[in-house]
Amino acid sequence: MRRYLIFATVGFCFAFSLATVSAQQLKLQKGDHVCYIGNTLADRMQHHGWLETYIHSLFPNHDLTFRNLGFSADEVVTRPRSNNFGSPDEWLTKCKADTVFCFFGYNEALKGPKGWAGFKKDFAALIDQMQAQKYNGKSAPQLVFFTPIKQEDLQSPHLPNGKQNNENIKLYSKAIIFLFSYNFPIS
Repeated sequence: MRRYLIFATVGFCFAFSLATVSAQQLKLQKGDHVCYIGNTLADRMQHHGWLETYIHSLFPNHDLTFRNLGFSADEVVTRPRSNNFGSPDEWLTKCKADTVFCFFGYNEALKGPKGWAGFKKDFAALIDQMQAQKYNGKSAPQLVFFTPIKQEDLQSPHLPNGKQNNENIKLYSKAIIFLFSYNFPIS
């Protein structure tokens, strides 16, 4: 049985609120290990512990462990690492992941609508592959998906305004939210 949970970034902005996560939605047990995987957004979260702080405030007696395995430029299929670094599954097993926070879609959205079908296929395969694992030695991980963040328009003549990229991000976010949360294909 698949277990997924999605943190949808409504309006494609990453404004986190306690209302987004509640004890009824995110099921964490005492001593659980939570791992982040994915692109630069996940990678940068190692510098600021605000998300972990919010989750600890929701589950103050759970003695949770967080491990950030995010890496800039990571995509669902492409994860550039040094030789002999180990696979994502090996690292999630080393960390005994009970819950995995997945941050994918931004880099893939740069491929535009032409890459969308491949992204959906690759993301579905990733979910199936992760759900077949028992990183904690007992059960399949709880998966939590974060949609990619919107590109900010910095009003600079030297930078793109992000309008086209945001349309692509919206398309890829729909794939993450609908295809996998409701388990039906979208056209």
